[in-house]
Amino acid sequence: MALSFSIQSDEEISFDDFINTVTNKIKKKDEASLLSCSDVLLKLANNKQFFLDFLNTNLMGDVNKFQLHNQYSEQSYILHETPEYFVRLTYWPILSSNKSIRDAQNKLFSYGFAHDHNFSLLTAGYKGQGYKTDLWEYDYDQVIGYAGEPVDLRFLESTYLSEKKALYFRPSKDIHCQFPPEEEDALAINIILRSDDKRERQYAFDTEAKKIKSLIYEGGNNIGKFSILNLAQFIHNDRTVDLLEQLSNNHEDGLIRQESLDTLHKITSSEDVWKEALKKNTDPRVRAYARIGLEANLGGD
Repeated sequence: MALSFSIQSDEEISFDDFINTVTNKIKKKDEASLLSCSDVLLKLANNKQFFLDFLNTNLMGDVNKFQLHNQYSEQSYILHETPEYFVRLTYWPILSSNKSIRDAQNKLFSYGFAHDHNFSLLTAGYKGQGYKTDLWEYDYDQVIGYAGEPVDLRFLESTYLSEKKALYFRPSKDIHCQFPPEEEDALAINIILRSDDKRERQYAFDTEAKKIKSLIYEGGNNIGKFSILNLAQFIHNDRTVDLLEQLSNNHEDGLIRQESLDTLHKITSSEDVWKEALKKNTDPRVRAYARIGLEANLGGD
């Protein structure tokens, strides 16, 4: 199940010492090396001065360039990056009494949104009681990957990411649903492990129905590569269809193969798309997707 860690003492570490220690410990794609950093992360979380120093230093600089290359939303602040890992601070506000603002907060901060990650994440509470999170686990390898697919979800626990506590979310295994802090705004510190071979799929889940709610496409490059497939539904010719067939059969990314197949079916409205995939596609997950499509007219209007 998802792992939790705690610290009883007030022992702290400087940010520079933290980075030196973590850099020596962490190895790319090595989850155990990230887990070995739980104690030092909790000691950094005891240090209430280091982020104030970071904040004030950046306020003295060019504010227009603050976090200029940060690909995440304004919720996240990158503190340090290496080829093996990166460290960020995340902000979790209590909900506003204004409905319009509250609705925007729920969307921006993904409150009430059950999802997994395809990367290893170690996080510690830095300020406040923290957000509440409900946790489940599932078997990624037993999932085909489409909206409405039943999934065997196993509930683990409900907990808070409070000060002196850390949580480790296993990639493509743990599902978590976060809820806003109840007493005051909260901060957390994350270490995220980089990996070249992380699984390409992330999901949002309907935990009550125990189904996949939707697929998640994170990051600018991912959004671009899937939006072009959506665009092909509305403007296409015979050459477009040929290219989509090639993508569905040969692309290195299994999800691109699956989405290309889905786009083909939406363009042609023909069951032959599913039948051809069952005959020719070498990806077992794509074939399983085609079988479901043939049985249920998946992706049809």
